[in-house]
Amino acid sequence: MNGFHMLKSLMILVVMAPALLAQGGANCKVVGGAILTNFLDPSTTLGMATGDLKGGLGVTVLSLLPGLGGTVIFHNHHHWVTEAGGTLLFDDADAIAYPTGTPGLYAANYTNGVTLTGGTGRFAGATGKIAAFGAVDLNRQQVILRYEGQICFPPVTPPSGRE
Repeated sequence: MNGFHMLKSLMILVVMAPALLAQGGANCKVVGGAILTNFLDPSTTLGMATGDLKGGLGVTVLSLLPGLGGTVIFHNHHHWVTEAGGTLLFDDADAIAYPTGTPGLYAANYTNGVTLTGGTGRFAGATGKIAAFGAVDLNRQQVILRYEGQICFPPVTPPSGRE
């Protein structure tokens, strides 16, 4: 029976090794939660995130462009600090706002996601992609989004030998 368990373990290792090596030793984690912000002025939001990246965040709207079918493209820069104090750094990203039947109320989607490029604390050297969708209510000056994605952390290198 021991030979069978050893063979089974070896087979699992053979099947899993390529996937582990493909990540280059990175530790990837699926994340998700919600984002609630308010517009402070026409180009700045401030609010909070729940879930795996719980903390404070804000957006600076760098530009607004009209899109097809009455859509509005928000070109955004993100600021995000987790509850533990780590900062997340992102490439600027476009959110598309789709008009609804209610004036000033839009369905919103980051169609290409938001790319994480690093950060501070445990997010130093991290990479990933976050998708988000939800609603923008310009009448109430509020935004609510659901986010999900994956963050990959660099491999942890063991300390070198003692001197």
